[in-house]
Amino acid sequence: MNVHKIGERVNRTADAVVIGGGIIGSSIAYYLAKRGVKVIVVERKPGLCFGASGANQGGCPFQLFTSPVLELITESLKLYKDLAEEIDYDIEYYNSGSLICSVDEKQRPAMEKHSLAFQQKGFNVRIVEGKTIQELEPILGKDVVVGVEDEYSGIVNPFKLTYGFARAAQRMGAEFMLSAEVKDIETSRGRVTAVITDKGTIKTNVVVNTAGAWSPEIGKMVSLDIPIIPRRGQVMVTESLPFNRRWRYILDADYLTIAFDAEKVAKSKDPRIKLGVAGSYVQADSGNWTIASSRDFVGFDNKVTMQTLRYISERVIKFMPRFKDVNFIRAYAGLRPFCYTDGLPILSKVDNPSGFVIATGHAGEGVTLAPITGKLIAELITEDKTSMPIDAFAFSRLQGQ
Repeated sequence: MNVHKIGERVNRTADAVVIGGGIIGSSIAYYLAKRGVKVIVVERKPGLCFGASGANQGGCPFQLFTSPVLELITESLKLYKDLAEEIDYDIEYYNSGSLICSVDEKQRPAMEKHSLAFQQKGFNVRIVEGKTIQELEPILGKDVVVGVEDEYSGIVNPFKLTYGFARAAQRMGAEFMLSAEVKDIETSRGRVTAVITDKGTIKTNVVVNTAGAWSPEIGKMVSLDIPIIPRRGQVMVTESLPFNRRWRYILDADYLTIAFDAEKVAKSKDPRIKLGVAGSYVQADSGNWTIASSRDFVGFDNKVTMQTLRYISERVIKFMPRFKDVNFIRAYAGLRPFCYTDGLPILSKVDNPSGFVIATGHAGEGVTLAPITGKLIAELITEDKTSMPIDAFAFSRLQGQ
């Protein structure tokens, strides 16, 4: 990939500057370049995919969500089907479907209600139980008593996705400035006019803030208070195991509470729940399993902790007992951008300054939402309208809170 070298000072002009070289930033750069927009992506790290984009499992779940995010997820998963061919890059996407399962019989009524809600919307989501679960997924243990299956979820390689978008964008003229830190954003008469970096100035009328957990820092440069905080997620990686079949994306039913009900998590007396630990299991094409996940608020601390890793390990053994004899080779943590007012993403222009666009707050679902986010933000910038409603994600909903 042709990029500007470390230490090189440049002065450029661009139709749009995207701040942040993760999955969201690379996707937006691609969809903008596809529309003929001259784009420069500014990333302070020496490569792409350094933040939350490179510290996740690559799972693209469907049935975890309700409106208004569900509509975004549905459209994003449609885009994934032909994305590798479109960008001419193997992103290792597989439409695996998912199975949310439980080892607690008391969760059955809630899971039946969960399944019925999707069926009433016309989705092919069903309850499975007893021996049927083990027939579907032989890796699951006998303690798993009930599950909810969908056919829409998928799995993707987040690194290949990010670089696939970036390479496709570059072929259409997008530029990438790496190891470049944004120092300020210039405005004049209520409009964005330039991005100042430690490698030079970029004159532009459009700035897209895709800085993830660091989005508030960029917002402050234009006097905006963006209500995003980092939410840490820890993941373990196993040794490579035989890749005999494509497993569904396997999720613990506790995930429904831990990922989306922060208040209930805060009130829980269970230390595992307080740390946000619930099972999320994916086997990559390499044969390695990623075992997750956790969610806690510890500022910008991205260190892994033995306590959380222990809970994650204990949890996976309850669902897949054979993992008690499997070695894990590394662990990592990522900082996910969480909107602390309502948990929803921010996909929006702002009134002041004009030309400033926000695309952040995807929490743990940036991978799932990357294609649709890129498409919608590109539409918003070039047409001032989008092909599907995004009013629920407008920045204006947060002002005055």
